[in-house]
Amino acid sequence: MEFYGDYHTHSRYSDGREQVERIAEAARRRGLSEVAVTDHGPQLLVLGVDGLHSYERLLQEVKSLNIPGVRVLAGAEANIIDLEGRLDIPHRLCEELDVLICGLHPYTIPGNIQDGYRLFGSNHLRHLGPGWRRKAVNANTEATIAALENNPVDILAHPGLFFEVDIFEVARACVRKDVLFEINCGHRHPPPEDVEIAFKAGVQFIINSDAHFYDTVGELDYGSYLMQKLGIPAERIANFRFGGDEGWKKKR
Repeated sequence: MEFYGDYHTHSRYSDGREQVERIAEAARRRGLSEVAVTDHGPQLLVLGVDGLHSYERLLQEVKSLNIPGVRVLAGAEANIIDLEGRLDIPHRLCEELDVLICGLHPYTIPGNIQDGYRLFGSNHLRHLGPGWRRKAVNANTEATIAALENNPVDILAHPGLFFEVDIFEVARACVRKDVLFEINCGHRHPPPEDVEIAFKAGVQFIINSDAHFYDTVGELDYGSYLMQKLGIPAERIANFRFGGDEGWKKKR
């Protein structure tokens, strides 16, 4: 199966191990025509960019690159920081970027103490019993849907990974807001049963690598496996090469 783009990779601006140019070269080696560098937002402890200025540098670097046959996009994987769905990247910068991904991640600095407890604290306590798990799922789902409704998000990263959500409700929000539901090959997530729920809810999928290394850029085999296993048609995969228009269409 062939894909024309990989829209979730990480460079040395955050926790990736490669320079931007090397990511582009890896994409060309895989036969991709596009790749997005989408480094973690600054409120992800240790793993995020060291400030919003990193995205300005990324934008300039991408503009200066000349890798024949590969279009390189500048993006971000923003962190959801509270129950209102606020991200750790301001709207002004979101508009400048080519691709905006968002998701929930452990070790994120919360937007406020109260939401930090309800959102991140409840997830740490979810193993204590069904009541705590229910609180965590409700908070995660609320924050995720709010993020999709209140920000110009293109892609929802690895739905339900680290922070369990109501997949059907989150998938419905993706459909309403025209947000791509990610199949993340780096984490092999979501599992088939969640992907099937999202498929029945009507989402458009995107299959990404979440690559942090040269060799994993464009590694999309898990997505191909799920397409075959679940019978997902090519037209429901945003970056699948099947004869239509190919290339990232900026949402904003």
